[in-house]
Amino acid sequence: MSAPDAMSESLNYPMQKRRAVASRSYRVKISPNNGQTFTDGQTINIDMPSNLAGTYCNWNQCYLKFKAKTDVSGNLDRCGGYSMLQRCQISTAGSQVFDLPNYNTLMTILMDGDSSPAYKAGVGNVLLGTNGGFQGGELLGADKRTFCLPFVLHPFGMSTPHRLMPLFSSSPVQFKLTLESAANAKKSATAGTIDFTEVELVCVFTELSPGAQAQVDQMSGGVYNILASSYQNVGTTMSANDTVVTANLGLSVSSLERIIVCHRPSISVNNPLTYSLGNRTKNFLEQYSIFINGEQYPARPVVVENKGAEALAEYLLSDHSLVNFDKQSSFNIAIAQNASFASNGLDGASAVVGVAEPYIRELAADVSGTQIGAVGTASNIGSFITAVELETGLSDGRSQRLYSGVSTISSTVNYRGVYTTNSALAAQIDFFAQFTILLSLNTRGTNVWSVSV
Repeated sequence: MSAPDAMSESLNYPMQKRRAVASRSYRVKISPNNGQTFTDGQTINIDMPSNLAGTYCNWNQCYLKFKAKTDVSGNLDRCGGYSMLQRCQISTAGSQVFDLPNYNTLMTILMDGDSSPAYKAGVGNVLLGTNGGFQGGELLGADKRTFCLPFVLHPFGMSTPHRLMPLFSSSPVQFKLTLESAANAKKSATAGTIDFTEVELVCVFTELSPGAQAQVDQMSGGVYNILASSYQNVGTTMSANDTVVTANLGLSVSSLERIIVCHRPSISVNNPLTYSLGNRTKNFLEQYSIFINGEQYPARPVVVENKGAEALAEYLLSDHSLVNFDKQSSFNIAIAQNASFASNGLDGASAVVGVAEPYIRELAADVSGTQIGAVGTASNIGSFITAVELETGLSDGRSQRLYSGVSTISSTVNYRGVYTTNSALAAQIDFFAQFTILLSLNTRGTNVWSVSV
């Protein structure tokens, strides 16, 4: 007998959704354990609950809420409220799980690459304090503004595939958020200070019934393993007129998937008169490579020229979105001043008026610069980024069953960039390495989280 013809899913009547196991979900607000008011440069400590039997946290439903105001009004950098978060650290039982300095710089990069001007001017404007272009919303001295930031870029929120975080470990998972200096978080006449109040982490917890939890525990054998992405930041500096920059990145992980590279002018870092986080320039970079134990990745250097097409193509490769023609991004968008747009909900006299500055911005402005520009004129804020993809084609970054980054354990990892003779300016070069880690909670053993890289 021949096999039956395939039928449409629309005719598969026996296949139906099944009711989920018995559970309940509830909303929780977690306050810092080290105070209720903070200022820029201080650290906020938030402990996740522990010893909650059968209870889990879904990080896709968590956000950080706070109110902020400043004594010197100015515009946030273009990742909005994230501009005020300089560092994110996670620890448990005295062991470090995650540490990412320049958290806000990476958020600016990823929001430029993954979110549209429409998102930044709409939903992002309300939640995050972003605008549709190359600056964030205003932070005023007179009013406290409420921000609700989806809490992302930490391993528990980047599990692959998606997993809920168990909350029944014996030791709490502790988050430490270091607040950015006012000089870097916003652009204003002077740095001043930023004050934070009513800080809380808003989460949705799911509690399983005892019977459902017993089934999950039996299936897992009491060991809750979560594969997740993680980031590490390494920085170096280059002097004016450097023609070659070589940096030892010191990365030792079992599955290194990509390295993002960005240049920020030294004159804009820690300078209240300029945008410090999102002003990224090409800085006369001609070509670059990553070397792992002397082996070059990619095999031929990435050439940076003209409009920067090859550099952006390599970044999209690392983002697994080269052939995604619906890809959202905020490159090549700037803000010009036009008071008539204030009625549309944009802050002050700012509005999106199309392309005013290319992705390939070569140099930064002088110390008085990083200006947005008047109507019809170009801004001098760049958005240049590039990257090196280090995963093999076996997973292509999309597989739910495989991960295939390069192992750099006991290896030497170097960056080598070549720059145009006597043209580059002094700059801060940041490298953000993305890699896979294993988070493990053994309830039959120590019942505390451990991490393997």
